[in-house]
Amino acid sequence: MTPRPRIVLVTGAEANTGYSTVRRFAAEGARVYLHSPSADRAAAAAARLNNETGLIVHPLAADFRHPPEITALFAHIEQDAGGLDVLVNNAVDLAIGYSFIDTPLAVLSNAIAVNLTGVFLCSQLGARLMLRKQQGVIIHLGSITSDRVTRNRSAYVSTKGAIESLTRAMAVELAPLGIRVNCVAPGHIHTTRWHDLAPDIAARRRSAIPLGREATPEDVADAIHFLASDQAHAITGIRLPVDGGSLAPLQPREFDV
Repeated sequence: MTPRPRIVLVTGAEANTGYSTVRRFAAEGARVYLHSPSADRAAAAAARLNNETGLIVHPLAADFRHPPEITALFAHIEQDAGGLDVLVNNAVDLAIGYSFIDTPLAVLSNAIAVNLTGVFLCSQLGARLMLRKQQGVIIHLGSITSDRVTRNRSAYVSTKGAIESLTRAMAVELAPLGIRVNCVAPGHIHTTRWHDLAPDIAARRRSAIPLGREATPEDVADAIHFLASDQAHAITGIRLPVDGGSLAPLQPREFDV
């Protein structure tokens, strides 16, 4: 008997890491739901993936600042697919460009709504679907900025730190129920935003990465796919950095003696 394809939801998947993660799971034959806050962008990303690869994915939209839309998203998956095997919490509010002292409350509130409350609620609803088979995998996207902070992103950094604590809390509570929970923490990723960097700034960022290059979205997708696979069946409650070694040095190379 042919095994039933895995049912996978990737949030924030219209581009970059999320898009590559959708493609990675779809390529193995999974039934993948591609989420975006915008129905038009979700549909366009799904169509682009189909045109590029012939893979079929299922677009869904929900604004994570509004919890009823999250509830409706999971109700749709339950009705359409009957369950869920893998949840990848990739949706993010970057909250870039505000010093700590000048961060508006609205910026902090949006970052918490998407990066923490949205992840919490998605995970609750996803875990309830996984309980039907007493197995499943939930993967959060963290960030190495919770260890090595970047300036003018305190709302983002604080929510990513919270996600890593949530990973451990969920892993302990859900392990007896057959659900594994892990976190992938990227460093610099060559996303579309990288294209806007001046060449000297891009070079300076690369110089701080021991491997000498930023990760690609595919690199991060590979780490996510591994943690969701049977090869990681004994792994739960961890954070896996994908950072080219950025967390390892004590100081920049030019300060070495």
